[in-house]
Amino acid sequence: MCGICGYVGDNRPELLEPMAKVIAHRGPDDMGTWHDTAGEVGLGHRRLSIIDLSPAGHQPMSNEDGTIWLSYNGELYNFQQHREWLISRGHKFRGRSDTEVIVHLYEEKGPEFLQDLNGIFAIAIWDANKRTLLLARDHAGIKPLYYWHSGRKLYFASEIKALLRVPEIPRELNVQTVPEFLTFLWVPGEETMLKGIRKVEPGHYLLWKDGRVETKQWFHIAYEPDERISEDQWVRDVHDTFMLTTQRQMMSDVPLGAFLSGGTDSTAIVACMRKSFPDRQIKCYTYSFDEGDMARDQYEADYPYAKRVADILKTELTNFRLAPDVISLLPKMVYHNDEPDADPTVFPSYLICKLAREDGTTVLLSGMGGDEIFFGYRSHKALRFLERLSWIPRPLLSPSLGLAESAASAMMGAQSAIPRRLRKFRRALDGDGVRRFLELSDWSSPLVRRRVYAKGFASRLDLSDAPPASLQKYYDSFVGTGELNRRSHILIQTFLAAHNFLYTDKSSMAVSVEVRVPFLDVELMRLAARIPERLKLKGQTTKYLLKKSLEPYIPHDILHRSKTGFGPPLRKWIAMDLDHVLADLLSPSRLASRGLFEPNVIQEIIAENRANKADHAYLLYCLLTLELWMQTFIDRPGEEVTL
Repeated sequence: MCGICGYVGDNRPELLEPMAKVIAHRGPDDMGTWHDTAGEVGLGHRRLSIIDLSPAGHQPMSNEDGTIWLSYNGELYNFQQHREWLISRGHKFRGRSDTEVIVHLYEEKGPEFLQDLNGIFAIAIWDANKRTLLLARDHAGIKPLYYWHSGRKLYFASEIKALLRVPEIPRELNVQTVPEFLTFLWVPGEETMLKGIRKVEPGHYLLWKDGRVETKQWFHIAYEPDERISEDQWVRDVHDTFMLTTQRQMMSDVPLGAFLSGGTDSTAIVACMRKSFPDRQIKCYTYSFDEGDMARDQYEADYPYAKRVADILKTELTNFRLAPDVISLLPKMVYHNDEPDADPTVFPSYLICKLAREDGTTVLLSGMGGDEIFFGYRSHKALRFLERLSWIPRPLLSPSLGLAESAASAMMGAQSAIPRRLRKFRRALDGDGVRRFLELSDWSSPLVRRRVYAKGFASRLDLSDAPPASLQKYYDSFVGTGELNRRSHILIQTFLAAHNFLYTDKSSMAVSVEVRVPFLDVELMRLAARIPERLKLKGQTTKYLLKKSLEPYIPHDILHRSKTGFGPPLRKWIAMDLDHVLADLLSPSRLASRGLFEPNVIQEIIAENRANKADHAYLLYCLLTLELWMQTFIDRPGEEVTL
């Protein structure tokens, strides 16, 4: 895995090295730059050597006559078969890397070559003959790619902090994204919170020519369930495809291991690794909490399950204990995330990757994506239940749920899981269409969010009840049948592409570790899209077909354990360990100077949360993270701050 950067429509070769140096953590093994004054183009690259560790993998890389130049971040899992075809077409190879395959595939097919790729990537290709720059992001947005376009100039990079090495790129808050951030904990879609800096969307490419930019979606998936296939055959197909997916993502010339929480998805990955390579040493990594830390957030301890799985599958398991002092890493996590992200899961992600790197492991396989393609979330179950309740008049059902929520909150506390889930379910019941999807993804109260904005700032925002345009776009772009399938489509485009994949990429690359996600293999995604919904969620059993396919390798109680989150005890941290940080970063004077939020309202919210009268933990963490992010990327040009 690597880091890329560059420009077109400008002649600033002196910026390439500073842009590449600021993302050195993405590629400590090599650095390269190339520019062409006549073409007004420059490319930069940082290399983390994974396949072909020799100098033959140096980038930027060109074809034989220097008319095609490439800077590439990622792994191509099917590059060997393309390499053989390209050799038969007369292409010559200098080394064994997948990078050369991409160069020659582009020569053969132009932008259509993207249809042939099965991998994770962000790509920049300069075509001197056509005088075009192509920027492309993989099918699911697993690797990040940002750009800034003004007039003829276009700058791009794997991380925003590299773009901020360009003096004329403004550091201005994109105010219309603030409500989305407070709603989702991150910003979905192509926008970022820095005005003018955008993301190339998943499965899209951007083409620059003569100063003009055109974007196009190159990856499409249709959810078309095939009812002709028997359940037993689906079980075999899922088993065989998932086994193949995991095998091909284990290719590496450096040590490779896996995350292991003891949940279904990470266990499935490790089980396939062991089945594929019975005698190979397999290293796994996890973390644990003190029981007192978990109580307020009601997490179930993962470590005992992970240890049991490791013993059954005969793998090495390394664990670290996540202690409250980890919050001292908060400024570092904000710096590496680039975009504000108020999910504290970035802490264990970073620390597991750091532990693996110190243990000599450079590549980790992750179970991300299993919940999306095989229906593993409570929201999938909630949607099905909502469909079955559609015959009951809402005026009868909604008040009953409201009473149940109030009773649960009074008995258990507002921050307990049951009243939180009842609250979300009731709001989803009152909505429909894209509104229902929004309520199932909302992390704080809409009524509370409307109160927090300072009056002058609120006048600049769209605070209507309309769902965010990005969510509406993904809702409308769904192709196929089934509302649960539509839910998964939206989750892949938003929750994964704009959040899970981004923080995982940033936290792993911060310590020069590559993370791969076998569940989001193109072949497995297309297979899952053809499976009937009733076999992905069967009765109350989530990920039914996946679990059936794994029964020969994994005990029943592990396969069917309750869904639990991968994350630290945020509510406990907000209530205790971060209290002094909240008092500082969200002080009335600091809030007043920013002019974004109403100081008195924020103090009321902090007091309500302290008294357990309401669950504002994630909203407060949003506000805290946003303030640190502004100090890092607006007050400074992407420079880590200290608390």
